[in-house]
This record gives sequence, structure tokens and C-alpha cells, in this order.
Amino acid sequence: MRYSGLATVAPLVCFLAPFGVVSAWAQTTNEGQPSCPSPPSTLPLMTYDEDVRYLENPACRTGFLNSLQFIPLRSEGENYYLSLGGWIRERGEYVSNPNWSSSPSGNTYLMQRYFLHMDLHLGERFRFFGELASSLVDGRNGGPRPGLDEKQLYVHQGFFDLGLWRSGKDSLTLRAGRHEMALGSENLVSTRDGRNIRRSLNGFRLTWVSGDWTVDAFALKPTLDNSGIFNDPPNHADSFWGVYAVRPFRILPQGNADVYYLGLDNQDVPFDGKGSGREQRQTVGTRLWGTPSHWDYNEEFTFQFGSFGPDNIRAWAVSTETGYRIDSIVLKPRFGLRAVAFSGDQNPASRTLGTFNSIYEKGPYFTYAELFSRRNLIALQPSAELKLSKTISLTANPAFYWRESTSDGLYAISGAVIVSGQKSNASYIASQASVQLQWKMNRNLTWFTEYGHFFPGEFLKESRPGRNINFWTAWLDMRL
Repeated sequence: MRYSGLATVAPLVCFLAPFGVVSAWAQTTNEGQPSCPSPPSTLPLMTYDEDVRYLENPACRTGFLNSLQFIPLRSEGENYYLSLGGWIRERGEYVSNPNWSSSPSGNTYLMQRYFLHMDLHLGERFRFFGELASSLVDGRNGGPRPGLDEKQLYVHQGFFDLGLWRSGKDSLTLRAGRHEMALGSENLVSTRDGRNIRRSLNGFRLTWVSGDWTVDAFALKPTLDNSGIFNDPPNHADSFWGVYAVRPFRILPQGNADVYYLGLDNQDVPFDGKGSGREQRQTVGTRLWGTPSHWDYNEEFTFQFGSFGPDNIRAWAVSTETGYRIDSIVLKPRFGLRAVAFSGDQNPASRTLGTFNSIYEKGPYFTYAELFSRRNLIALQPSAELKLSKTISLTANPAFYWRESTSDGLYAISGAVIVSGQKSNASYIASQASVQLQWKMNRNLTWFTEYGHFFPGEFLKESRPGRNINFWTAWLDMRL
């Protein structure tokens, strides 16, 4: 193998290890403190969202890992502390006939992902979070996919939070630097956890919490995911800004509402039949969601406008997800239905671009294979989840895909055109049969696997060699 995962992660350990002894002097016993609370049963999507202050009591820090998770910097005061942690994902993957073609041939390959972080809190108003990472792939035919598989050693996150104002539960916080971000159901802004390289953004984010409202305003640039060592500057060719607001919406049962405006400026973007050019796109939308009793629902409606070179942009998306869980019978099944539509370009010769841009979309969405993005797409995905035990779940989630416009093509999650729409008038893209198994061993260890088989439809058979695809992936997540 070209790289050794242990050799790569060693510099990260050396970088953070000294912090483990920064303040042993502060760890004094206080017999008057309350008994140890139980930690949360699950860890948050964002590492920086974990709250370790339940370890403030020295009696709760019973092991070596606990002593690293909460290193007090004062003998009293839970808001002065340093926390160290890590996240390792060891993953195998197999794909036959990638892109529905035998060239390059599919194969089995290995991926590794390492994170080591430090989280410094100095009172209620200042915080610094830093995270080094390494993402590696070995043995993939065709090599690493650019921006998705491999970055040898890089700064994944490095930001500070400054509390500008606080009154009770209301607050105003400024975040500056490089950080992960996920908004709403991650349809448009996500961490991209399904890929070997998670996404980070650079810039400023202002978070206002007042009563029922939580509002984020931000101005950011994506990180360039180049291979190599510390070769990941911000992408100055692209800009991203917006406002995202969330609050309860009590007209609906257990309802909540998101409203948002997002701005995007990409200097060089390809679209099928129109070539490449500068895209200046504005996105407005709303999301209605809730979990009343045994039901859950998540409905999102989005409209986009702007310009692509000399042309106008007019695009739209509708996403609906509904589920029902039966807790009173064995296996506690949850049955769900996802129905989505993302507009495509109706006429490449016109002066209006109709292709929806899913911006920094969630990965995965339909499947971890992520064969194409949510542009020019109509999809229907029923699902059935079974609880085999308290910690093991099995989910079957087949799916069926069509082109929204037969004048537009199929796009990769990177935004590139992978199958032009000019070679076929057929709308049916493919269908999939897939199943997922997840075992949450404990709050720190999770094992996951997915298998899927993809049957090409008329569009792929007429535009590509149209071979079936078998996909399998499995990984072990270890988090501290």
C-alpha cells in the first residue's frame, strides 16, 4: 500500500498529546459535587456539538479517556476546560461496473479516515476548536476520486466562537474560521459524511437565539479538497452566503418550520448542452417538519433564480418524506416513503437554465453508492426499517429514478455531467434494490454495512453500455 494509516495518524497524535498534561494540577476532588450523570446515549453529527461538561466532577473521570475528554483549567468553573478526542473510520467498499460501464473495471478497495480534535473553552464567551484529519484510499481502480476520497493530512476545522451577547437562554455568537456546517435536513448544506472526506467551509457565521427562533447568517468559501499534505486552502473561485431560520410551527402537529435564503457564486460550472460558465444563483425555500406520535414528516419546497453567463436561472425542487412507526408489535417497524423532484433544463438552446443546483448536498441521500446528484431527477423511495434488537436495525430502501427533463443529463455529486441527455429521449434512469444493517455497539462504536444492486433503465442503456452495478460498503466508526 502507498500509505500506512498508522504512520499518517502518528503526527496528529504527536500534535495533540502534549495537551493531555496541560493542567493536571487543576484536577482536585470536590466531595460536595453531585453524583455522576449518565452521558448522552448517542454522539452528535458534529464533533464540536458534544457537551462534555458532565465530566466536571473529578469522580466522574474514572478512566484515561475521560481524563482527556475533560481537562479542567481551573479548580472551579465548568466553562474553563480543554477537551481532546478523535474519530476513526475503517471502511471497505466494492463497486462493479462504475458509471454503468466496464471501463475502468470495478474492484474492492479500502478507505481510512482519521480525526483528532482539541476543544478549548475559556469561560462562556470564548472557545477555540481545532481538528486535524487524514483521509486515505488504497487499491481503487482508477485511483482516488478528486475531492472525495483522499487528502493525506489536512486541517479539517479550526475556528473560534465569540459570545457577543447573552441574556438568559437568548444569545448572539460569532464563529470565524474553518468549520463543518449542516442546515435543516441537509438537502442543500451538509457535512458529506458518506464520503471519505467530510466537507468544511471557511468564513464567518453569526448565530442568534431568541425565544423560539434560531437564525444563522453566514458568508463562507468551500475548502479545496486537494490530495497531499496541508494542501487545502479555501476555494476563492466560489462564494456561499445566506440566512437560515428555524422555529416551532404550532399550526402543524408537533410542527417546526425552516425558512432560508442562500446565495452561490461559482466561477466555472458545467451544465449539459450549455457548456461551462459563471453561475450566480439565489435560493429561497421553506421546510415543514415534525414528529407527532408515531408519525414523522419532512416537506421541503425550494425555488432558485439568478444567472448563468448571459442566461437566466429558473429552477425548483420539491422533497417529501413521511414515515410511520409501530412500536406495539415485534421488530417495531417504521415504514417510510420519500418522493422528490429536482428540475432539469427544458431546452439547452433557450436563454433560461432550468437545472436545479443541490449546492453542498447531503451524502448519502438515496444510497451510499451516490451514483448521481439531485439535479434533473424524479425519485420514489419506499423504505421499511426493522429493530432486530435495541442496538441493531435493518432497513430495506429500494428506489426508482427518472429524469425530470429529457433534454438534460445526469450529474455527479461533484456537479460534473456524467451522462449527457442529448443521446436519448428516454426518461427512466434506473432502479435499485438495497438493504442496510447498522449495529450501535455503544455510544462510541458503530458498525454499518449496505448492499445495493442497480438496474439501468432505458436512458442508461441508450446512453452508456448500461451494465448493472453491484455496490457494497461496510465500516467501523470509533469515536472518543
